[in-house]
Formats: sequence, structure tokens, C-alpha cells
Amino acid sequence: MFFLLVLLMILMLFPYLLLPIIIFLGIGFLFLLPYVFTFNSLYNIVTIPWQILKIALDKRVRKNHSLEHATINVLEERYGRTLQIGGLAYSNGFSLSGPDLPPPYEVMSAVREGHFRMINGEKDLAIHPRCGTSMAAANFLFSLAFILVLFSSHHFSLLNAVVAFLLANVFANPFGRILQRFFTTHSNVDDVAVQDIYIQQPANYSFSFIVMLNPNRSYFIKTYQS
Repeated sequence: MFFLLVLLMILMLFPYLLLPIIIFLGIGFLFLLPYVFTFNSLYNIVTIPWQILKIALDKRVRKNHSLEHATINVLEERYGRTLQIGGLAYSNGFSLSGPDLPPPYEVMSAVREGHFRMINGEKDLAIHPRCGTSMAAANFLFSLAFILVLFSSHHFSLLNAVVAFLLANVFANPFGRILQRFFTTHSNVDDVAVQDIYIQQPANYSFSFIVMLNPNRSYFIKTYQS
């Protein structure tokens, strides 16, 4: 402990002594960067399709995912702007949270409207441009493009990463919509019944000031599928 205090005082009095350490860490980071990019890309190529496949095989999650998107689309239509709202779909419903989330009665109204409109033919309500599927698609395409460029050029460079990033951004949006339409949503929600909405409390709800500091609302909409 005494040694650490002495070292800290020396560094405070002579901060230029940190320069060799910073240079050493910077060189080490640059040396490891190609391996980090490659490992992360290979990891995404394996795990993202598996995550998509798990959702694709559970039709209940896909239908609730569709209702989640329809609800957000209806709310954004009503407000005429993009809302900071996120959601997660489960087999027995879906959750919504975010600072722009309106009161429960308005959310429930949007759920029922989205449900009704999808049953009556507005299947595109099941697709949302800011869905996590689209972000996963962008990560997958970047990883795939990076690996292909890396193996074709036989060396790592920042140019490789930039090319992969540009390719991923060009194709991410249409690819994400395809994944949503055929793998992570199911627009036929005729057999889904919307049951109720529940307010989800923050984890530390016993402290009232937590709610004041965290204005994000969070709801769970329970559904039933026959």
C-alpha cells in the first residue's frame, strides 16, 4: 500500500513518466487490433445466425415481435416523429421501454389498433427499421465482409475495415428487413389475443428517488395464442 502511494505521488509530480507506458500500451493495442477484429467477426458469423434461427423456430415469439413493432409504428404515426422506444418479444407477450413511452392506456390503445390493422391486412406494420434484427444484420454483414476482404487481401489494414463497414451499411437495411419478414416476425396474428398491460418497476424500486432519476417507463403486454 505504501509503495502504491509513493508511486502515485511520483506520477503526480512527474506526469511525463507516464509517456513510455502510454506508448507501450498504444503499440500493444495496435498489434492486437487485427486479432480482435478477426475474432469478433468470426464470433458474430457463428452466433448471430444461431440467434436468428432460435427466434425463427418459435412462432409465438415471432408473432409477439410483430405486435411489438406494430405498436411502436402506430405510436410513431400518432406522434408524427421517431420515438425513443425499445422492446423485447417473448412467448407470452412483449415489453416496451424508453423515455418517450406514453401512459399505459395510450400504449394499450396502440397495441389493439396495431393488432386490428394487421388482422385486416396491414402486414407491413410488423416491420420496423430500428429493430434489433436490423442491427444484428449489420453486424453480421460487417463481420462477413471483413473476413472476406481479409482473406482475399491476405493482410489486415484500416482500409479493409472501412470497406467492410461501407458494404455492411449499403446492404444492412434491406437484409435486415428480409430477416424480419421471414425469420423474426410473423404477420399472421389472427390467433393472438391481447390480454393486459403491466407496469414494470425498476430493479431498485424500494428507493423512491430511483424512479425520479430514471424517467424511462417500462411495460409488459401479455398476450395469449390459441
